[in-house]
Amino acid sequence: VALGASWAYWQLRASLPTLDGVVALAELDEEVSVTRDEVGMVTISANSRSAVARAMGFVHAQERFFQMDLMRRQAAGELSALFGGKALEADKRVRIHQLRARARAIVAGLPSDESEILLAYVAGVNEGLHRLGSRPFEYWVLRAEPVDWTAEDTILTAYSMYLVLQPSTAEKKLTRLNVKERVPESLYAFLRGKGSEWDAPLWGEPLLPPAIPEASSLGNWSAKLELPLKMRERPEPPLPGSNSWAVSGALSDNGAAILQNDMHLKLRVPNIWFRIQIRYGEDEQSRSRYAHQVTGVSLPGVPLVVAGSNGKVAWGYTNSYGDFSDVIVLEQERPGSYLTAHGEVPLETVYETIDVKGAPAQRVAIEKTIWGPVARSGADGRKFVLKWLAHDVTQAINLGILGLERTETVADAIGVAHNARLPSQNILLVDSGGNLAWTIIGAIPKRVGCDGDEPVSFADGSCSWQGYLSAEEYPLLMNPPDGRLWTANNRVASGEMLRRIGNGGYDLGARAKQIRDALFARDSFAEGDFLAIALDDRGLLLERWKAHLEQLLADESAAQDDLAKALLVQLRSEKDLRARRDSVAYRVVRTYRYLLRDALFMAWLAAAYDAQPDLKIGSLSNQWEGVLWEVIQKKPAHLLPAPFASWREFEREVLKTSLHSLGIDSRERLAQATWGARNRAAIQHPLSPFIPLLGKFLDAPIEAIEGDVNMPRVAGPSFGASERMVVSPGHEERAILHMPGGQSGHPLSPYYLAGHEA
Repeated sequence: VALGASWAYWQLRASLPTLDGVVALAELDEEVSVTRDEVGMVTISANSRSAVARAMGFVHAQERFFQMDLMRRQAAGELSALFGGKALEADKRVRIHQLRARARAIVAGLPSDESEILLAYVAGVNEGLHRLGSRPFEYWVLRAEPVDWTAEDTILTAYSMYLVLQPSTAEKKLTRLNVKERVPESLYAFLRGKGSEWDAPLWGEPLLPPAIPEASSLGNWSAKLELPLKMRERPEPPLPGSNSWAVSGALSDNGAAILQNDMHLKLRVPNIWFRIQIRYGEDEQSRSRYAHQVTGVSLPGVPLVVAGSNGKVAWGYTNSYGDFSDVIVLEQERPGSYLTAHGEVPLETVYETIDVKGAPAQRVAIEKTIWGPVARSGADGRKFVLKWLAHDVTQAINLGILGLERTETVADAIGVAHNARLPSQNILLVDSGGNLAWTIIGAIPKRVGCDGDEPVSFADGSCSWQGYLSAEEYPLLMNPPDGRLWTANNRVASGEMLRRIGNGGYDLGARAKQIRDALFARDSFAEGDFLAIALDDRGLLLERWKAHLEQLLADESAAQDDLAKALLVQLRSEKDLRARRDSVAYRVVRTYRYLLRDALFMAWLAAAYDAQPDLKIGSLSNQWEGVLWEVIQKKPAHLLPAPFASWREFEREVLKTSLHSLGIDSRERLAQATWGARNRAAIQHPLSPFIPLLGKFLDAPIEAIEGDVNMPRVAGPSFGASERMVVSPGHEERAILHMPGGQSGHPLSPYYLAGHEA
């Protein structure tokens, strides 16, 4: 046993990245410097950008090759070759997109300057992998061999972000169709509300919820609930997204604009991002420094600084939740063919083979149309096709954000953004001259004849995509008069610009509103002020629900219950509702609101749930807060679920079930039901869920954390700010960069979990 342990430790040590000394790389004909700071942030200095790319590939592979491998395999649908049958269903869902073939086509179409950078990076990755003294430890655990990197794998890594940031299935729009076909039209319109008083667009007014439908419009429909109520685990995860805001130089303490960006993603060990600074090119005025210095975060697998600052311009992203796909109802007069505007066309069937570790390979049939693959076949025989921006190899991905490294003004950067191709995002841009702008980076389809909100037929050509928006047609807001910009996955635009972007399920505006109001609360900012906004854990959205619950508990009949009395005292004692570790009120109010939502939607959409048991309310609309509050305030009798005789009786039952779900049956248990007891960081290495014993050595410490989803400080057990960056171009020495999960992927590295505490 001791001999085996010694051998395993030796192999683990041998796979550590090279941190010191001189390394000769093949085909590298210039000197490159690679240094690290106390948290492992890498600085790469070279004469040429291609040399930087080669060194970046070397460093990424040595520090993160296994994580890079997972990202390319996730996008290609090749995880089963590594993990066996447990990954097969995930691979099947992805394979219909045939992203490896698309990635290969994208590589072939890259312009020569981007291709040069990519090929240098690939060479660096493979040299970095081969220079390790032993294969990365994860492959020893999995009894597998790492496979060399290719140019198409870099594109697949970028595609993996499409899978995170945009719907890759037809589920969301089919949910809407399911509900629309099973409830009265007026109820569907009400539940599909497009906004609420929490809206905080950059321009335009809030989109208030539709009026509560009249009883006469509902026909024989009625709301019914089965008792006892049950607290369900919420089926929908937090929205992948981000916060970003900026102020102009007129509002900063240094004359340059200031940018904040935190990208909210699933958290893991190591972090998805990699801290990096790159320096290259000779400055003509001073040979003692580099012409270009870019600091920020990179995505291992890709030779780019994804978000950061070049000293003159800084940039960051939030998910736009624009609508970049359509679900097409296929019209068929006979099996094996379908109708188009140009007549009947045969369905094409192609096959993909999925290698499965320890089992025979699986052959998967994919039906294809001129618009995209068949993503779902309904029980009634209807076929639904997914037309998705990611499928268009001319528009999905390029390395265009390389251009941001050399831009000198926001105006320059806007032109780069409109020609760069990646999952279409909000991008905020600021410069050292004090300018700021918001626009969309990535392609935007030009949809004609329909809005794309629900499944639609393309058969007669009345609804179609007619290319993509030109740069001149992109939505853009530069240097607004008040000098402030903000985005938080909410509805950003209004009117025609909103129509162009589309509604892909944007988030409730509560988080954006809280940020916006904080920006207008003062007229001068420094980086620390931006960090304070980012760490704001006030539960402003839930304050009115807290007051509502206090009113319910103060009712005469409720006051006879000792536990209700204790809860009322607790709620009143917490004057400021915050998502703090020790807050009981926050947890109780939050639980009550979600159960109230779940119970009402289960009652209202009973027929839809029967047809789709895993129905996600957020797929119908993320604006349900406005609907819920309107109903609870007005208490329409025709929307009250049977068998309850009154809204008060229903709400008491919801509260009773909420407390039961939290294990609160006494004053003592009430005091223990804190937000921190639930909101505990569980940031894991990818292997830990499969081999729990490894988690003890690989995972970040489990600890109570502050924050939640509907506030600037977004934080959940395994979801939150994957990086938190505050920077003013030209003043990088004052910048703030937090990154949970650490820098290195090797548990013996001094940089494993480095910086996680911040």
